[in-house]
Amino acid sequence: HRRPLHARAMSHPPIITPAPVRAIARIPHDAIHRICAGQVVVSLSACVKELIENALDAGATNVEIRLKDHGADVVEVSDNGTGVSVENFAALTTKYATSKLETFEDLQQLGTFGFRGEALSSLCGISSGVSVTTRTAKDDSGTKIEYNRDGAIVSTETVPRSVGTTVTARELFAPLPVRRKEFLRNVKREYGKALLVVQAYALMSKKVRMLCTHQSGKYGRANVLHTRGGEDASVRENIVTVFGSKMVACMREVDVVLAGSTGCKIVG
Repeated sequence: HRRPLHARAMSHPPIITPAPVRAIARIPHDAIHRICAGQVVVSLSACVKELIENALDAGATNVEIRLKDHGADVVEVSDNGTGVSVENFAALTTKYATSKLETFEDLQQLGTFGFRGEALSSLCGISSGVSVTTRTAKDDSGTKIEYNRDGAIVSTETVPRSVGTTVTARELFAPLPVRRKEFLRNVKREYGKALLVVQAYALMSKKVRMLCTHQSGKYGRANVLHTRGGEDASVRENIVTVFGSKMVACMREVDVVLAGSTGCKIVG
């Protein structure tokens, strides 16, 4: 029997385990066509999704998403994850380069959202500029790296920063005039879709503090979404934050046993 729609929608999220910290390297040529789909960042929501997943894969417990002018001017995601080591700066935006796997067989043990090594490379190609500010636990300070459209490093500078990474993309689709014009014409709709993505990850990432802000010249900066996170946070609490207390009032906690698991509790 099929479960009710609301039960399927709120089923237990997968457990995402941060990938071991290792060098970023190109996926072997014979595995590229089996793993990579030639996917690119084709929308604002896809951009936000990829950057949030990168933050969660890095083990972040604090993720901040900043959108300026509905994402038309700036899209920025900052986290307190493991950061990027200096030897990986160049490979970070190289197409088909990843630290998540080394062979096709590694897919069997994969415990991360991303693994194809396509997102940041694609983001460089469809924006007017991408910068990454990062610091690892072994670094004394942070480094800001500017990349060009080809994903090559343009400049680096030492900056103050706590451990983690901030990725900033400016003027999505600026190198593609027709696509940029279409994006700006529908920017509020695209912004709404991006917020749905943020809400989805905020709901499932119960131990992660997630803050989303929007900044415009007319109204300044405003908080759009803010979840508390922490070890004692719950999905129910996140539902209240995202949808309001009335939504929780008409839901109840149920037990669902999934094949191959011992069972899990969901809100349904």
